[in-house]
Amino acid sequence: MGKLSLDNGRIEQKLKTRERLVAMANTLLLQGSDISVESVAKEAGISKATAYRYFTGTDALKREAALQLKAKTSDDLFADISDTDLPARINRLIDYHFKLFTKNETEFRLFLSSVIGESIHPKSGYSRAGRRIVLIEEALKPLKETLDTATFQHMVQALSVFFGIESITVLKDLCKLNNDAVLKTWRWSVHRIVFGH
Repeated sequence: MGKLSLDNGRIEQKLKTRERLVAMANTLLLQGSDISVESVAKEAGISKATAYRYFTGTDALKREAALQLKAKTSDDLFADISDTDLPARINRLIDYHFKLFTKNETEFRLFLSSVIGESIHPKSGYSRAGRRIVLIEEALKPLKETLDTATFQHMVQALSVFFGIESITVLKDLCKLNNDAVLKTWRWSVHRIVFGH
């Protein structure tokens, strides 16, 4: 097993652990419970020490839980698109992320601010969620068998730069683009990475 396969396995495992914590936090919040990292970890069957690797405090956990309610899984996002229709899958990926971030921009900017602060002095095993990676890999499914592993991973990593609030802040704050121009820039860039034109 190569290093990339091992790294992918670690990312998937970290994502599953994080998602379990966030899903349990959502469940408890919807029930009206007052949550803490410890209480959520206990209900999710995850050790307190492990939970604190993902969330340094209850506020961070609540923020991510609130944002997760607005996000979709890969199964939901591409359910009505053929596994072989790469253009449709890429356009769905772009449109979904653009709407998600522009409709919830304030919340995502606040979330970005908090995770940047936490990353300055990260605890052991610190990790951010990897939902965008999972969605990008699913969108690129038609290329999985035709590209070598390294090229496929480079493409996923290149696209991950665009599908986050970080990209929105750069294009709006530094490049002074409005929403329409941001979307056009995303389409231009992503299509060149995936299709070469």
